[in-house]
Amino acid sequence: MTEDLAVKEEVQSKSDNGEFERESVPESKLLGLRNFVGMYLGHYFAWIAAALLYSMQLQANPSNTSISPGLMAQNIAGLAGIVCVIVAGWTTANPTMYRAGLALQIVWKKASRFTVTLVAGAIATLAAIFPALAMKLLDFVALYGLVFMPMGAVIFIDFWLLPKMGLKRFYAEVAGISFNWAAGAAWIVTLCIALLLNLQFNMAIFFLAVTGWFIAAIIYVIGSKIIQKPSLA
Repeated sequence: MTEDLAVKEEVQSKSDNGEFERESVPESKLLGLRNFVGMYLGHYFAWIAAALLYSMQLQANPSNTSISPGLMAQNIAGLAGIVCVIVAGWTTANPTMYRAGLALQIVWKKASRFTVTLVAGAIATLAAIFPALAMKLLDFVALYGLVFMPMGAVIFIDFWLLPKMGLKRFYAEVAGISFNWAAGAAWIVTLCIALLLNLQFNMAIFFLAVTGWFIAAIIYVIGSKIIQKPSLA
């Protein structure tokens, strides 16, 4: 744990001072695993708890199919349930606003991290005031998750598998090109296939991500084999 904290502090310091380089970050095999286990278990048990709350709501009133976390928690656990929902929302919002702030800082490089995080939090808070928008959050998350899903497959394949296949990772950087056609094809073709599966075969958007991930991975590997020059590979 001490080693992991030291790694985080070094990366944070170099990032704040503009001195961050990929080669300067010490590798810790357990750091990513610990983060994964913490997030996975947290979300896993949160969804189990949500399912139990909903089942108890249906048991009490089968006609009540509304999904309102606050009301469900209050009806089942009273004031303790309300507190749990508030704490859960707060702990979820904190890292999300931080990530949004980091993303916005890439666009507005001169703005401070505090400012962009504050702006992101204000926009999210304003959106949460309107129930019609907030209750569509799951559909929105599923949609943007599907849109960015091919890039997740590309990043995974590029970093972990391409070197083992005798191909170069970060090919656009190595070759000095501005656009990686293998990555672009993986993104566009996968989304077209996902749209076809949804419209023609009525596959739910929540299940398209897993199918699309493997499709994107296969397309990216094939595309990388085609575009990478032997002299660079």
